[in-house]
Amino acid sequence: MRNFWTGLVLILLLAWPCSVLAQWVTLDDGLELGRFDSGMRTANSTGDLVVLRMDTEQWGLRAFVPEESDGYKGRSAKRWCELGNLTAAINAGMYQADKVTHVGYLKIDGKVVNSFRNDYLSAAAFGPIDPAEPYFRIFDLDETTMGEISARYRTVIQNLRLVKRAGENRWQQASDGWQEAALAEDYNGRALLIYCDRRWSMHEFNEIILSLPLGLVAAQHLEGRMQASLWINHPKVDASGLPGSNARPTVPNILGVTKRHPH
Repeated sequence: MRNFWTGLVLILLLAWPCSVLAQWVTLDDGLELGRFDSGMRTANSTGDLVVLRMDTEQWGLRAFVPEESDGYKGRSAKRWCELGNLTAAINAGMYQADKVTHVGYLKIDGKVVNSFRNDYLSAAAFGPIDPAEPYFRIFDLDETTMGEISARYRTVIQNLRLVKRAGENRWQQASDGWQEAALAEDYNGRALLIYCDRRWSMHEFNEIILSLPLGLVAAQHLEGRMQASLWINHPKVDASGLPGSNARPTVPNILGVTKRHPH
């Protein structure tokens, strides 16, 4: 009888590789790539939802905005990676009608790029003033003030909140849907860069990422529709075959991934 149950478990494991086997591909120490089918909510090597998960003890985030020499037009995520020697790049957030200015508060490496604070309730922060603080954290602005966050971190990016800590979907169901680029934090403090090519409402997207084995506790919207983009610049990844990597409009403001302590 024991052999029967052992055999049954093995059969189930082999028949259900999406959720049990090969959940993540390790690209480097502390850097993993996951791919999922957003409709089935399971791991799938050809899925429409991509997650780049980074241990923030080993990998860091950098924010970039166009220089005047760029003609204030920005670059594609792929080009940002090439010029900045970045391992990955994703939208830093939505931008205003001038196609450059970030919609909310933006501070990069201690310099306030945009002092305007809108009513969006999420702030991603990294590069703490006090090294005892977590390197990366997504704050809820109805729980912690922007002034406090900005005083504690060198880089702060205000964006639309998707998921409130700890793991609360803050959106009601709606009929409209779009592709999505998002930044999230998991229960271990790791940063997650997420891109989904299938169109979902924000409520549906939140339910999907909360149901996946990501351990997600907070998330913010970076960009949607055709402006959303993710490029991964790593020898183990064929970025051209990933969702979000096809030709896109230029991205004026970007979040880039780099090693924190390069050898």
